[in-house]
Order: sequence, then C-alpha cells, then structure tokens
Amino acid sequence: MVKPLQFDRLGPFRLPGSSHSGKQPQLMTVLRKLWRRKVLILSTTMVLTVVAGIAVSRLTPLYSAESLLLLEAEQNSVVDIQAVISGLPSDAATIESEIEVLKSRGLAKKVVQRMSLAQIPEFNLALQPPTWKQNLKNWVNTNIVEPYAPLVGLDMTAEMDIPQQDPASTFDEVDVVDMYLDRLTVKEVGRSRAIRLSFISEDPDLAASVVNTAAELYIVERLEGKFEATRKVMEWLNTRMADLRSDVEAKERAVEEFRQENNLLQGKKGEVLIGQEASELNTALTKARTERAAAEAQLAQIKRLMATGQAASADVVLQSSLIQRLREDEARLEAQISEYSTRYAKNHPTMRNAVAQLEDVKRSIDREINKVAKALENQAVVARSNEAALQSRVRTLKTEIAQSNTADIQIRSLEQEAVAARDLLDTFLARFIATSAQQDIVSQTPDARIVSYADVPDEPSFPSVKPILFMAMLSAMSIGIALAFVLEMMDTSFRSSEDIETETGARVLGHVPLLTKWGARRKGLAHHVLKYPNSIATESIRRLYTGIMLSQGEAPTNRILFTSAQPGEGKTSVSMALARIQAMSGDKTLLIDADIRQAKIHQVLGLKNGPGLTDYLTDLASLEQIVQQDKKTPLHVITAGKTAVSNPQAAFSSDRMKSLLDMASQAYDIVIVDSPPVSAVSDAVMLGRLTMAVFVIRWGGAPRDVVVTAMRQLMESGCHLVGTVLSQVDPKRHVQYGYGDAGGYTNAVKKYYIHEKPRTVNGSKT
Repeated sequence: MVKPLQFDRLGPFRLPGSSHSGKQPQLMTVLRKLWRRKVLILSTTMVLTVVAGIAVSRLTPLYSAESLLLLEAEQNSVVDIQAVISGLPSDAATIESEIEVLKSRGLAKKVVQRMSLAQIPEFNLALQPPTWKQNLKNWVNTNIVEPYAPLVGLDMTAEMDIPQQDPASTFDEVDVVDMYLDRLTVKEVGRSRAIRLSFISEDPDLAASVVNTAAELYIVERLEGKFEATRKVMEWLNTRMADLRSDVEAKERAVEEFRQENNLLQGKKGEVLIGQEASELNTALTKARTERAAAEAQLAQIKRLMATGQAASADVVLQSSLIQRLREDEARLEAQISEYSTRYAKNHPTMRNAVAQLEDVKRSIDREINKVAKALENQAVVARSNEAALQSRVRTLKTEIAQSNTADIQIRSLEQEAVAARDLLDTFLARFIATSAQQDIVSQTPDARIVSYADVPDEPSFPSVKPILFMAMLSAMSIGIALAFVLEMMDTSFRSSEDIETETGARVLGHVPLLTKWGARRKGLAHHVLKYPNSIATESIRRLYTGIMLSQGEAPTNRILFTSAQPGEGKTSVSMALARIQAMSGDKTLLIDADIRQAKIHQVLGLKNGPGLTDYLTDLASLEQIVQQDKKTPLHVITAGKTAVSNPQAAFSSDRMKSLLDMASQAYDIVIVDSPPVSAVSDAVMLGRLTMAVFVIRWGGAPRDVVVTAMRQLMESGCHLVGTVLSQVDPKRHVQYGYGDAGGYTNAVKKYYIHEKPRTVNGSKT
C-alpha cells in the first residue's frame, strides 16, 4: 500500500468523523466482493460443471459386488479344546488379523488362478485393444520407419523376425495380483465379528464370481490350517496333563504342611469387624483433621486481627450477639458524644459521663473478644488432641490387622492354588476324553462362515453422477470465488472517497457518474449537462463546484486547474461540463484548453482550433483574438491553438502566461484551465503554481501508486491542490462496493432525478 501524502498545502481536506474513519464489517466486505464478481463466479461454475459432466459421461462404469463373512466367537471355557485347536477370539486385533489374511497376496494368487483372471483383458493389459498412442506408434513404424529405414541404413528385418507371443503369457502374474488387490475391499462391519468383502469390475457377473470365490477359498484355507493344528494340539495335551497332575499333588501337599506348621484350621472370625472399625476410624480421623484445621484457621484469623486492632471484624466476633449489642451501644454513645460536643464543653458533666460510658463499652467489647479468642484456642487444643488420639488408634489397629491376617492370607492363597490346579486337571481330563473321540469332527468345522453370497449388481457403483457433479459444482464455485478474490486483490485503482482520502490525504470534492446510455456517452458530459439539467450527472458537477469554493482556504482564487495522473481519467469532460453549467447559471466563465498536445475541447464544442492559446503565448495573437464563444451557452473558450510550441514548459511558466491568467481573472468570474496529465508531461506542474488545482481520478482507472506519485509531483512544485474528484463512477457497481459515498446512487435518491427532460437552449432542444 502506498503511503498517504502529507503536505502543508493540501488545505482543509479531512473533517472530524469523516466516512473513512470507520470500516465495514469483514463479512459484509467479503459478501460485497463476491456479489461484484457474481458473473465470473457463475460462469466459472457453469463451465467447469459442464466440463465435469462431460468427463463423467466418458468414464467406464464399474460394478461392485459384496459378500459377508462371520467369524465364530471364542468359547467361554478356560480350557476349551476346540478353542485351543482352532477357535478365534472376537477382539479387534483378531478381526484385523483376519482382514489382513483376506487381503494377503497368497490368497489373492489362489483367486487369480482359480478365476483365470490373467486371461481377461480387464486384468491383462496385453489383451486390451491398443491405445491411440500405440496406434500412432504402429502407424509411424508402418508408414515412415519401415519404408525409409533402408535409406538411412537401419535394418528392420531383425525386429520383423521376432516371433509373436501370446499376450496372456507375456503379462506378469504379479501385475494381475496387484490389480486384483487394488479392486478388493475388506473391512469390518461396525463393531461386530462380520467382515464385508467387496470387489469392483467392469463386468457385474465377474465381480460377483470373484468376491464369492475369495470368500470360499478363505474358508478352505482356515479348514486346512485347523486340520494341521489338531495333530499338534493332541500331542501337547498329553504332555500338559502329566504336568498338571504333578502340579496338583505339589500344591495340595504344600497346603497340608502349612496348616500343620501354623496350627490353622480356618480363618479368624474378627476380620470383617476389624476392617469395619478401621474404616470408621479413618472417617473419624478425616473429620477430626477438618475440625482441627477449621479451629486453627479461626484462631489464626482472630489473632492476626487482634494484632492489627481489627478483631471486631472477625467472623466469630460478628456472630456473637453480646458483642453486637455492645457495638450498637458504642455507636449510640459515639453519636451522643458527637451531639453533646455541639452543645457542651469538654469538661461538662454530661459530656464526661457519656465519654466514661463509651470507655466502659469499649472495654467490655475487648473483654468479650478476648473470651472469644480464648475459646477458639481451647477448641483448637481439643481438636489437636482428638486428632492425635485417632491417629494413634489407627496405627495400632493396622498393626493388629497385619499380624492377625498374615497366616490366613497365606493359607487361603495356597488353598486357592490347589483348588484351581485340581479344577484345571479335571477339566483337561473331561475335555481330552471328549475331544479324542471327536477330533476329526472338530478339525473339519470352520470357525468362519459365509453369511451372504454376492449377488450380481444391477447398477454401477462408479461413477456416482450426482455426487460427482455436486462436488464438481462446489469445486468450480470455489475456483470462481478464488478468481474473484484474485481479481479484487489485483485491482489497485480507486473506487471510493474513502480510498482516496485514506491513501492520499486529499479531500474528495465530489463524484461524477458514468453516463450509462450509449448515446449520451458518445456525445459526452458537456452535452449531457445541457440536455438534462436536473440529472444526477449535472447535480454532481454543481456539487463539485460548491466543494471547490468551500475548500479554497485562506487564498481564494477564481482560477481552477483540472488535471489527472493519466489520460482518459475524464478531466476534460469535467472541466467542460463545469464551465458550461457555471456559464448558464450567470457566472462569466472562461474555459482554457491548456492540453496543447492532445487538444479536444474545440472538437467537442464545435469550435475552430485557432487562433488559440499557443498563438497568444508565441505573441502571434492578442487576447481578444483568441477568445471564442460556445455556440450553445454564454461560455467563452480559448482553444489550444494551431501554432506549435517547441518548449511548452517554458511557455506555461512565462510571464505572458501569467499575465493571461491575471487578465482573465479580472475579466471573468471563473477561469477553468484544462491541463495535460501529470504523468505524461510537466505542463500541469507549471500551471499549478498559477491556479488552484483539482485532481481528477477515474473510478477504477489509474493505479493508486501512479495517482499518488502524480499528486506528489504537484505538491512538490508548490501547487495549491484543493481536492480531488472521482469521475466516471459506475452507479450500479459503486453501490455494490458498500462505501458510505454510494448513498447518492441508491434507489431512494434516484427518484429525485427521474423526471428529467431535455432543456431548450436558444429556442431549440439541445
């Protein structure tokens, strides 16, 4: 952002509480930017959505078939032989493991071989028709390389003698497995033990066959694993039961030996009562600690307040009804003493009696406070003693419990180990007998089953036209919005008074709207102000002149210079329109065309270009000879002239130019000078020293840095810049920007200019 201009000669531009001091809400600013670029956003959205629709319509449809597997739950028995042999736990880790088995390359290879997927073009790229690139390559080899190879010394016979191989045999099976795994999806169904298998293919029948085959091969693989595990488990059971027998005998022997050593037949009956007593003591100890802490806190508070002489504000003191009554007596006596002091002397008996009573009351309050403090201290001592006694009893009770239950804990532990070992042995014996008789049946029972076979899908699963088009529309809209913001960021021109005053520090004197009708725009603003004297554009020119008059400062002048940063900003149109309006309003007005390189005023007004300004500056014509009158208004005009000037800057800074302006200022009420753009030539800089300048800035025209640089050149040359004017403002778009200066283009204001009619000048309609 360009740094705002700060010059002493800018004059009184900014007023307190001006519109640019406030900012629009951020959300409203964003919405207005989007509304301004709505055509871009909508067109981008429509075009990209149509392109996406065409692309979707050209996609190959894919069909998805699904089958459902269910893993059998693990048995609840601690030593279930069937679970030991082949059962699957139902935890998440097991289900994830089985999912990985279903996606393993080993199982995938079996499916590929069973379904002969290598013979299907969808999975074997060598069997697919050649692409356009391959066709182009073959055409080049056939029509260009082979016919002309002998001419450049290439031998094509060796390549032609290579025997043609079967495309299916040349395609690697690893690639087919990869393509199969890419199209296979295996996932858990919620938190259940069910697993869903889905497969995608261009052929709906093939999709259903492949996914069903994969589920069946998985069941077969599980059965083969269980059959091998059965033999190993039976061997392990024989060894394990021998170990269990030895373990049971050792644990039961240890129980009997411990009972004999400690003379224990059963546990003590006082265990629950001791534990309950310990719980109650802990509760009482917690309560005693709380009471002790509260007593000590109250004692500490009153001691601290007594040391500072503020014991009367303590909570325990305020709760004493006796102290409260004494405080009321104290307040009453103090009020009496205050009343007596206005009527009696200090040594008056009544006065002395009241003071004595007040002292007695204060001493009584102090005694009561001391009693309260003593009571709190006694309460704290009692609380500490109670807490210490409870702590001592708790420690003693813990020792008693530990001593009384040590032997009981050990015997119970030994008994539990012996019972558990005996139960485990009995279970193993029972299960082993049953399993030995049914081991063949168990090994042939799968721990997973197919709940649902895949059906042939009727409709393709890809592409999902509606969701894709919806996402494409959202993406296209996002792109359009991004482009809109990019264009907004790239727009560095001025579009409001707030922008101009913030960036340059110069006050905006007025707005001149863009003529929206093609005919009015072709004829120009100077013709429009005569034809429609009550239009928005005409009123804006009048407001501009009012702003110029109010902004002259301490050195008022009737010489007004219009200039701009670049050509095409509208300075000439504004200067001619202002000159005609003021001439029609009764002011004796002179318009000077100082843009001698690109003179246009004589063309618009239908005048001859000479003799004019250059003829006067070169001393080829007098002032009376160069002044012409507008054909439609009382306006006097000095055109640019036909005589070429070798050094315009020297001519405009000459005494003759100064004398011309001086004489014109005395002879006319208003002298308006149209000068070249500042960025093009330095003519305006020279003329600015002799006039007060108005800088014309086109709405959405020159970049901000160019405008600021041009205004800085004017200021540094000593020009008195009274302000700026925003020209060619697009009314509809300007309202969309939401600036405060857009109020003149709202519908509520436009009704003042609806009934405008062409004006009659000199007996004819203009």
